Amino acid sequence: MRSAFVLGCLLSVAATDCAVGQEWSRFRGPGGQGVGVADLPTTFTKDHIRWRTTIGGTGHSSPVLWGAHVYITRLGEERDTRDVVCYDAVTGKESWSYSCAFEGHKQHKLNSFASATPVTDDHGVYMVWSSAEKLVALAVSHDGQELWQRELGGYYAQHGSGNSPVMHGELVVIANENEGDDCFLMALNRKTGKTVWREELAKSPRFACYSPPFLYEPKDGKPVMMVASAAHGLTAFEPETGKIRWRANPGFKSRFIAAPCLAGNKLLVNTGSGNSGKQCVVFEIGKGAKDEPKISYKRRRSLPYVPSAIALHGKFFLFADSGFASCLNADSGEELWRERIDGKFFSSPVSNGKAIYICDREGRLWTFSKTKFAVLGGFDLGASVCATPALARGAMFVRTADELICLGKPTGK
Repeated sequence: MRSAFVLGCLLSVAATDCAVGQEWSRFRGPGGQGVGVADLPTTFTKDHIRWRTTIGGTGHSSPVLWGAHVYITRLGEERDTRDVVCYDAVTGKESWSYSCAFEGHKQHKLNSFASATPVTDDHGVYMVWSSAEKLVALAVSHDGQELWQRELGGYYAQHGSGNSPVMHGELVVIANENEGDDCFLMALNRKTGKTVWREELAKSPRFACYSPPFLYEPKDGKPVMMVASAAHGLTAFEPETGKIRWRANPGFKSRFIAAPCLAGNKLLVNTGSGNSGKQCVVFEIGKGAKDEPKISYKRRRSLPYVPSAIALHGKFFLFADSGFASCLNADSGEELWRERIDGKFFSSPVSNGKAIYICDREGRLWTFSKTKFAVLGGFDLGASVCATPALARGAMFVRTADELICLGKPTGK
């Protein structure tokens, strides 16, 4: 399961062939696509460690950044509180932490009570957490003061929670499809926490879903958000109002954890359930996503369950939990290569446009070529990794089970 249930300001989504300098403010960075700006080597050594700091608590949330602040969440030492923690991006020193009491609940042994990745903007940091059988949203300022907190509704899932929020303008957008009766899409005002809109969803009695909403911004037309779920398939909705635009459901039968991945007008979504069958469907998004999209192709072999795909130069790169890596032509679905590798993954890949980086569960940071199957480097981080790295400020920020580590070109050289 998602040790990385690891499951940011939603920013303009490009075809992900390149990325401009932006904040890494949400799960998988700009647009949730895993592509950022960082001048990184292909082979890391100890000389590339700018700093490493002990976290002092458990959790699987991925680091996010705003300015010189790095944020993660962690389970408190007494296990009855959760912390939002701020670190200095230059030194790695912990700047402050904010603690919030919560009630524990049933969850998968590989999940964590601090799995959902926060989102941040110029106003603050926003979290969505489960407590007992309720879903709770919380906002904290950049100096560690609570801005607002509120209960959103009911929540039950046999594997626990990991619902990472996203942002659009003044809105914090949350998708909550769980195994209980209270399922919904919701948008909150980022400054007050008040409900702007709420759209009820049908529940999925077997599969809670954790895939974060994805913002599609066509060249011509208004932005539309999409979220993948077991009960509804791929749902498109107006981010300002929550109005459902269309639903495309080719008969998905399992839960969604990975984030959608965009290459040109091809949107890849993947679903699965533990050791059972997995499914990947690629939709062709056209005409400003005004109408239900056509299915371009499907795949069922060597697919990821937890890790999200990444798109570069018209190709989809997929890293399966079980240790397969594959590359698809995004337009045709042709498999360009597929290889077994000596690593198992919960973390999702990231890229600076020059190479692909991914951390395995044993704590090895892999570097892959973007043009062919080739392992360019491997570096032992010293502890297991379930979170997805962040690329910002010219560096890579990685959360292991024990530490937060900043990697980059050696300073002063």
